[in-house]
Amino acid sequence: MSIGRLEAIFQRSERALAHGVPIRKTSAGIWVPSPISMIVDVVSALREIGLLGPAAAGGAVVDAGMGDGRVTAVVALREPSQPVYGIERDPVLHSRAEQNLRRALRMSRGSPRVHPVEGDYCDVATYAACGLDLQAVGVVVNYPDGNQERLARFVAAHAPDASLCLFTHDRDLEVRELVLRTERDLPADYGPDWRLCVYRGRPGDPRR
Repeated sequence: MSIGRLEAIFQRSERALAHGVPIRKTSAGIWVPSPISMIVDVVSALREIGLLGPAAAGGAVVDAGMGDGRVTAVVALREPSQPVYGIERDPVLHSRAEQNLRRALRMSRGSPRVHPVEGDYCDVATYAACGLDLQAVGVVVNYPDGNQERLARFVAAHAPDASLCLFTHDRDLEVRELVLRTERDLPADYGPDWRLCVYRGRPGDPRR
């Protein structure tokens, strides 16, 4: 599927969910839809870094806070060899994501590669319920909205071999639980540039 077609699917989704306002309050916090073009740039950067694509170890990708499924869709389309788990706690967004992923990926329920999961991405029970071994997670992707320390603690405790990849406009973003391995600025089509920050390993851990 072309990026243009993907953008059309998620533009309709955004209008339906946000009702003309570029932010939505959910049962668990807020949802801010990221531009498809920026998500494509993030996935390309992760591929260049070696966290996705042929250079990657092949671990599962977790879209922590899937929203309407746009990050999950782009990762699945650009990296078809890696399993993708999109986790969303809000039932309205989760239902919308399932619809969008079926349209975008022409997938049926029970796809062996793409897994939309309803639940808390910082709860081990969510992963147990969908059969995902946290030790097999290679990449966790998230747009931080104040949740980054909680997510970093979870990754450090339960998925120690995973890289936590945060993309944001926030230049003052800090995560204390993990070590910043690399960061990259991503030019935006309009507005301020984005920043991709990749964290991995606990501070002081000699194995990292």
